[in-house]
Amino acid sequence: MFSLEIMVLAITSILLISTLTIMFIYLVIKKMMEMALEKRINEYKVRINGPLYQYLHYQTESHLLIPQNSVQSAALERSLSEYSAVVQGETKRRITVLADEIFNRQFKRDLQNKRFSKRINVLYKIDSFQMHSLKHILKQMLHDEKVTKEEKLIIFRCLANSSDQDIHTFLKNSQLSFSILEFRSVLNRMDEEFFRENTIHFADYPLNLQLGLIDMIGIRKDLDNLFFLEQLLTSSTFEIRIRAMKAIGEISYLSDTSSLQQFARSPQWEERMMAAKVIGKTRIHGGLDMLDELIEDTSWLVRSQSAQSYLSYSEGKDRLRQVSTLSKDPFARDMAIEWLERGENHDIAFE
Repeated sequence: MFSLEIMVLAITSILLISTLTIMFIYLVIKKMMEMALEKRINEYKVRINGPLYQYLHYQTESHLLIPQNSVQSAALERSLSEYSAVVQGETKRRITVLADEIFNRQFKRDLQNKRFSKRINVLYKIDSFQMHSLKHILKQMLHDEKVTKEEKLIIFRCLANSSDQDIHTFLKNSQLSFSILEFRSVLNRMDEEFFRENTIHFADYPLNLQLGLIDMIGIRKDLDNLFFLEQLLTSSTFEIRIRAMKAIGEISYLSDTSSLQQFARSPQWEERMMAAKVIGKTRIHGGLDMLDELIEDTSWLVRSQSAQSYLSYSEGKDRLRQVSTLSKDPFARDMAIEWLERGENHDIAFE
């Protein structure tokens, strides 16, 4: 009985050790093959480096830039990706032309692949190479319910890159819950003229896209959209009003100060704080008088931002000294003293 059990145990152990050994050998061989493949790709990258540079900068053609196998194709693809990340203008356009000539058919096939990883990788490449010739396929994918949110986000970026007018319709009808940051990544791909068209469609956009658009106007310091931002200050949506005021602060200019006065008297402390911040950013006429009221606010954040904004005016430090000694509000006096001591090189984060 015991000898039978020992035999079974021994056979099991031998099988287990054999299986592990085979797996180990397989992994070693696989790793060696991958390293060998990587070496061949890198060697061809070195070989085409000169011809590729000559093509991108001087349009000198070379047969080496027409891959004959998967190794050469992978090498050219990687080299183009590296160049694409650091060049602009005419050189970038030549990358697009070459990628269209070499990879168009391959990328079309890959977009139909059942594996998500395959599709998402090729979408990143299409985006990097700005291959506008594949736009019609990308648009079809937006109608496919099987295409994931991640894939559709990259498709939106591709369409934005190419200034495709259909993107406005797709964005309006999008049922996907993209974050504000994700929408900003789409808007950031648009050139200035195409970007400004978004204000026409603003009312039909989902809220997160509206907020992302407002943010991008501020980030771009787009003075041409200042009037649009000032109109949004009367919006019934709190988030829109706040972000519009923040964007105006980024532009550092305000044509209508009446809206700022309304913010300064808002029942919402966030709006009062943003009013204090924008006063400092724009240095509007009469802003110090408004800060005299805001520095006596019940909110510590409003008082702190107000004290900082004084220091953006040439006569602001003297005015803040007056507050530190003459204000009837002890909290305002303390805040003035604090900012006089530490200066203006400390900003208050506000999102």
